[in-house]
Amino acid sequence: MATAAVLAAGCGAQVSGNAVRIEPDAAALDYGNYQTQPRTVGNAKSLTQGRAWEAQRLADHVALGFEIDPAYVYDNRKETLVSPSQIVLNRKGLGGLIINDTFDEVAEDLVAGWLNSWATGPSGGEPRRLLNLSVLIFPDAETAETVAPILENDDFTFNADNEKVSITKFPKTYAHWRPSVSSIGSWTVHDRYIIFMKIDDETRAPDLPSLTAQVERALEVQIPLLDEFVPTPSDQLERVPLDPTGLLGRTLPSDPAAPVRAQPDGYSTGRGALSLFVEPDAELLDSFTEYGVDLITFGDTVVFRSTTEAGAKNHFDAWNQPEDDTQAAESPQGLDEAVVCRANTYESSLNGEVKVADYSCYLHVDRYAVQVRNRNLQDLHQQVAAQYVLLTRR
Repeated sequence: MATAAVLAAGCGAQVSGNAVRIEPDAAALDYGNYQTQPRTVGNAKSLTQGRAWEAQRLADHVALGFEIDPAYVYDNRKETLVSPSQIVLNRKGLGGLIINDTFDEVAEDLVAGWLNSWATGPSGGEPRRLLNLSVLIFPDAETAETVAPILENDDFTFNADNEKVSITKFPKTYAHWRPSVSSIGSWTVHDRYIIFMKIDDETRAPDLPSLTAQVERALEVQIPLLDEFVPTPSDQLERVPLDPTGLLGRTLPSDPAAPVRAQPDGYSTGRGALSLFVEPDAELLDSFTEYGVDLITFGDTVVFRSTTEAGAKNHFDAWNQPEDDTQAAESPQGLDEAVVCRANTYESSLNGEVKVADYSCYLHVDRYAVQVRNRNLQDLHQQVAAQYVLLTRR
């Protein structure tokens, strides 16, 4: 199950209710030097920080490959030449997906963007299809309508063999392909958004109707998601509140000197949280609905808040199942049944010996289920204890 491969893990705030919990003595827990006082995250300190925050919000409304086509089962981030954070604030965020070097000049009014990259399988195996999809936010529809055809034209002119392509179902789409290459690039305007796609199909000879159909299918999924997104007014981003629910302030923060991921600490309401996992899939996204997860915060830990305590307990119980590549590990003292820990193992290619790669702990308190991962078991235990205190401190 993908939950065992989370890149990091986290926690949230206490809620009132009728259930009575026997609380461990927080003073007796070993949380080392980790933070145990909830913090006020406050507002963005710069426009860049506010734009990155907006990109993370947008991630919850950018389609995942398997939502477009169930054949997209492989998260292709690690093979795509893009920023590992998936945040797009300039040309660098799209990496090698775009050829033109005019992006930053043409898209100078870009507010924020997010990029997802999926494939039907890993490279080096059977021929596969690849889908790179990015949504870019601009201040208004007029700006987006001006920028999109220029970006397409600059991309189009890179090779003399490129030909313009019409996407009839979406007339505000500007696209091109090369008849000798089974690939298509497109830029679609929808209100203040530009949807950029690069699709490569290694499974067949160049087939324009097939490629345009793939673009249209992706847009049919993506555009309704954007209609649900409420963008932050551009003039508010520089000082936007980064933790509107207060839950991030009760999540163990990342160490600035050794952050656990490329993304800054933040929160998600669902779809965007799959970026926290090594092997995200449709089952993981469905589990958020199954357990009533309505908010996920992440720092050194990742916290899943459910709408009910029963949902959080069921989420915790689902993690607390034996897996082939894990074995039981010692849990931190004093937290009893609230925590379960595992050693994540692998088989050595040299002698077949089973070795420990790192450790994971799972915590349940009230409406919160938490995941934490660390190579050092003692350090991990301290993180769990600190997160517990943050979660329950009044």
